[in-house]
Amino acid sequence: MADCFWGALRSILETPAAEPGDSMPGFAGKRRGTIFRRSGPVLRVYEITGNGRPLDAPARGLEGVWPEPPFYYLFYRQEAPGAVSQWLRSHPDYRLTGRYELPYEKWQDVPDHQMSLGIFDVVMSPTSPPKPGRTRLMVDPGVVFGSGLHPTTQGCLLAISKIFASSQIRTVVDFGAGTGVLAIACALAGAKFALAIDRNPMAIENAVKNVHSNGVEARVAFAQAEGLECVGMAPDLLVMNVEWPVLEKILSAREWKSARRVVLAGFLPGMLEPLKALAQPCFRVETVTETRGWPTVSLSRR
Repeated sequence: MADCFWGALRSILETPAAEPGDSMPGFAGKRRGTIFRRSGPVLRVYEITGNGRPLDAPARGLEGVWPEPPFYYLFYRQEAPGAVSQWLRSHPDYRLTGRYELPYEKWQDVPDHQMSLGIFDVVMSPTSPPKPGRTRLMVDPGVVFGSGLHPTTQGCLLAISKIFASSQIRTVVDFGAGTGVLAIACALAGAKFALAIDRNPMAIENAVKNVHSNGVEARVAFAQAEGLECVGMAPDLLVMNVEWPVLEKILSAREWKSARRVVLAGFLPGMLEPLKALAQPCFRVETVTETRGWPTVSLSRR
């Protein structure tokens, strides 16, 4: 999973001007040992490895810890090499494997205008009154998240719009919730209850804020989990916008098959046929759409 994070960094950053990254104790690894210098506001990220999530990382300027076991990413608003160095010396079971500086504007990729997707008008802040007949969806990406509007999310919002227009959806499970945008969208569209699941505590913390911003806190609950075992109900709609290895694992199990309708995204077109095979014989494919090269699949129970 850390290589997924590294891939995101590599896609964001241009060819870097690099400095040696070995000035801190416990440093290891050439590829991960680069400090990227950029002008403008930046996030400082310290990549460490160790046995379990660090619960007492230096608090000053810390935005949160992004877990990708065995790697953990400490996000800071300001430089913290001294504090992190001291912490590493007192925690010999951890070691620093990388330091990064991420420009806010590239990491977040936040649109500067309203985006209309199905019944939803997605905005980053309530700059104007909602349009008549439209559903305004406010998303605060937080410091360390993207805008929540990756093409896979866009495809899911379009699919959700169509499903709510044609079916009565009362209960929803959003697995891999991230910013919470899809669970919130379902609540705004009329769902009575939506359970947002993510394994990342930073995601849940940010999603809780978005739920309150949209006024749907009475209808959206949260769970930190790796799978669907915690659900305990047969939802009318299950939404899973997650990367293929995670999605394949979930689809190979049985918990997801209790849902009446399913929306799937987060995979590349080459995985479409394996996905269809995993859905059979319980589900039929209703629609397959594509947003900027990313498929979104809607399923319904046979």
